[in-house]
Amino acid sequence: MIGIYVHIPFCESKCVYCAFASFVKDESFQSDYFEFLNKEIRTCKFEDRQVSSIYFGGGTPSCVKPEKVAEILAVIKAKFNVLGNTEITIECNPCSTSLEKLKTYYLAGFNRVSFGVQSLDDDMLKFLSRRHTKAQALDAIKNAKAVGFENISADLLLGLPAGDIISDAEKLISAGAKHISAYMLQVEDGTPLKDMVKRGEANLPNDDQTVDNYQKLVDFLQKNRFLQYEISNFALNGFKSKHNYAYWTGQAYMGFGLGAHSFDGKNRRWANANNLDDYYKRKITQEVLSDSEINEEKIMLGLRCSEGFNLKDVSFNLEDKQDFKQMIEDEILIREKDQVRLNPKYYEISNSIILKLLS
Repeated sequence: MIGIYVHIPFCESKCVYCAFASFVKDESFQSDYFEFLNKEIRTCKFEDRQVSSIYFGGGTPSCVKPEKVAEILAVIKAKFNVLGNTEITIECNPCSTSLEKLKTYYLAGFNRVSFGVQSLDDDMLKFLSRRHTKAQALDAIKNAKAVGFENISADLLLGLPAGDIISDAEKLISAGAKHISAYMLQVEDGTPLKDMVKRGEANLPNDDQTVDNYQKLVDFLQKNRFLQYEISNFALNGFKSKHNYAYWTGQAYMGFGLGAHSFDGKNRRWANANNLDDYYKRKITQEVLSDSEINEEKIMLGLRCSEGFNLKDVSFNLEDKQDFKQMIEDEILIREKDQVRLNPKYYEISNSIILKLLS
């Protein structure tokens, strides 16, 4: 079983915090990209694999003609063994998602839609250079429901200068979202946001304030029957993201498109080039993970998930480490037979815990 990721790098405009491989290009430029993407998928050598999930991300897949996206999905279905229960997701921005586009996606076979909402505060959306409004975001979710989508996800950002993330989550759930992802706003090098912070033009909350808002959001979502199955992801029963969960549990995946990554599910990882000239020349980078690196990833990714990791899947004796013993004693880590998971009370400082455990 594999997951498939398809990268659509086009956007209507660049957000101030975005560090992904994306850009604004005209329609003829997009046609060249889709032609090459089509060829890349058709000539792939893994066609015998069953597909558990397909994810179209970006960039903004919804900013291109929906027929282009539908055509690529059809190529994947013709090439791979796509199962009847395969989760097929498309990322959308509310401002570029019309009712007609959503109908095209649904009829093409998409059964999950993920909206990049980020905030329902119009001032914060302007701050982030997002092109949609609160009203457009809520309408997009309602339109997705109207055409038949049941599996609807929405992204929110923590760490914004203003706004009420609890109120935002409540409105998104009322509109029909069954899955909420809540990520910390990252100040990445090379982004306009980084420059704004340097110039003192972005008054971001401190870590304590952000952690407090995160915990309030966790409490609110849990009261509304949303299970926290990963540190930043919450879902009603039956609506976890199969695709992202495959990443976190070390399953194999194939990536197509500019800068897309792939993993064989064992120890080999490779990635397409991040610039178009090299991508069109089919240049890739690849690495073979050492046993130590595989162990680290299993522990790191496992502790981000509610199920944790199994000690038998790690090739060294973690039980001999004093830090591990102490974390079990202090109930920072919870052990049930060979299964180890992070106590949810410590999710907000998970990075420091994981680093200490792996040191």
